[in-house]
Amino acid sequence: MAVLPRQRRRFGGPRNRNGPYSPPSPNAHHGGHDGGGLYYGPPAPSSRLFSQQSILLILTGMGIGYLITINMGHATSHGVGLDAIVKNLEQQRAAVSSTTEGASLSSPMNTVQNSHVAALLRGEAGSNNAYYNHRRTSSDSEGALTNREDSRRMEKGKDSPPVVKVKEGHRTFRENEGAEDGLSEAQERFIETQKLISSQSIPTHTNPHVMKTPILSDSKRKKILITGGAGFVGSHLTDKLMMEGPESRTNKSSITGASIGHLLLLAIEGHEVIVLDNFFTGQRKNIEHWMHHPRFSLVVHDVTEPIMLEVDEIYHLACPASPPHYQYNPVKTIKTSTMGTINMLGLAKRVKAKILLTSTSEIYGDPEVNPQPESYWGNVNTIGPRACYDEGKRVAETMMYSYKNQNNVDVRVARIFNTFGPRMHPNDGRVVSNFIIQSLQDKPMTIYGDGSQTRSFQFVSDLVEGLHALMNGGYDQPVNLGNPDEYTVKKFAENIKDMTGSSSDIIFLDATKDDPKQRKPNISTAKRELNWQPKVKVEEGLKKTIAYFSKVLDESGEIIPTGQEATRPKPKVAAEKAVDHELTDEN
Repeated sequence: MAVLPRQRRRFGGPRNRNGPYSPPSPNAHHGGHDGGGLYYGPPAPSSRLFSQQSILLILTGMGIGYLITINMGHATSHGVGLDAIVKNLEQQRAAVSSTTEGASLSSPMNTVQNSHVAALLRGEAGSNNAYYNHRRTSSDSEGALTNREDSRRMEKGKDSPPVVKVKEGHRTFRENEGAEDGLSEAQERFIETQKLISSQSIPTHTNPHVMKTPILSDSKRKKILITGGAGFVGSHLTDKLMMEGPESRTNKSSITGASIGHLLLLAIEGHEVIVLDNFFTGQRKNIEHWMHHPRFSLVVHDVTEPIMLEVDEIYHLACPASPPHYQYNPVKTIKTSTMGTINMLGLAKRVKAKILLTSTSEIYGDPEVNPQPESYWGNVNTIGPRACYDEGKRVAETMMYSYKNQNNVDVRVARIFNTFGPRMHPNDGRVVSNFIIQSLQDKPMTIYGDGSQTRSFQFVSDLVEGLHALMNGGYDQPVNLGNPDEYTVKKFAENIKDMTGSSSDIIFLDATKDDPKQRKPNISTAKRELNWQPKVKVEEGLKKTIAYFSKVLDESGEIIPTGQEATRPKPKVAAEKAVDHELTDEN
């Protein structure tokens, strides 16, 4: 006889194709898949045994029903129904809560708990929720944890009651505290904290000041996209838009009292700002004070690739702006200005959003007209080292107005002149950052050329106000945004040296190719159409910028400023002596 594995062993009589308990078929001895052969299933139950079990169950049920009926009748005959039993239980609990020992149980929570118990016992229609909670029972360990929480509450002497438990076997009812809102003290504290951080920025080392976010009505609330929003100008524009509203410019004392709850509850109804950046020149620290905010979103993305979003306005700032950075990868710079602009215009066309392009004064090249009005066509070397940026922005402007004329896209173009302020990259190689970094470290202040070339400098807050005014105004032609105050580069270096009290020497190096000899904006269009002009004096802005770079030096140690050679936008700290990697082909 063959020995079958344990999992294949079966017992019983022959099997029939007509059913497991049917008499064997005439072909039972054949076996196989035709239903014949031996049956290895469980034995057919005895009909006699089945009858005995049924009789026993019926008698047991009848007996239990008889006993229940007698008890119910006995209770009814004495005038004590189920409602009376529940009422009696509630009276006993009230009596206990009135004593000193049970004082901690006297609260609106007990009333809520008793109502659930009463509904469950009465079997009322409204007791489904209580029964559902009753089925969602907690484990014994959870009950032990609750007991410890109750003990800690009683030791602290808080007025808030402990979690009330009504046990039935291993099941436990648990209710939240608070008769009115059903929230525990911890939950209320958490909600208040969420309201608070939803109404302001978080102080950081880069931005230690708290910025309040205001209340906006539905009709004024927008979804705004800022490409390059983690950069120098983009991060300040983010601050402006996050704080925009009736209370956006308030710098008053903090609000206290009962009104804060209502104010903070509505504070999340301002603009929704989406920052899109690939962090080539942008820095996360510039926007980290908004990272917690529910109305702020960060999308790490390259504008040369399409993206699908739903927005109302687009501020298109994405592109390296300092010569060493945009010359590091000139092909990528051209792609950012052209393909990036096409992608943003396509998005604006699809969602019918208004789009603003931050162009540049570099489109004027080395101007032969001073100051430069918007009507000046420029003097640009199309194949020079600066052409990747200059010509890229010129093509971007052409694209803007082509989409406007052909597809009726609502466009704005700002031609930005030299801008400075906090959050500038310490190694962007621009005049302001280089001079300040060098003078604070008492290193030679380098001027490329004889220093007679002129520049005009505006503080970043003025530029942000101008961009905002242009976006929200009705003028759709190019607008110069800059400060008409003109300085020679040599004079500007001397001013910074005096303000920092530096002992640095001013040295002169060879002039860079295609460096403009003069740069001064004509802002009559901005005054007329936007009612805008710079408000911050250059000296006042320099004080703030010098203070910012002083903190950067405290963090980074010695910084070696970037020269005029093309380089990646990463800090060059003397302790690192880092050597740039070879340019990666990103074409």
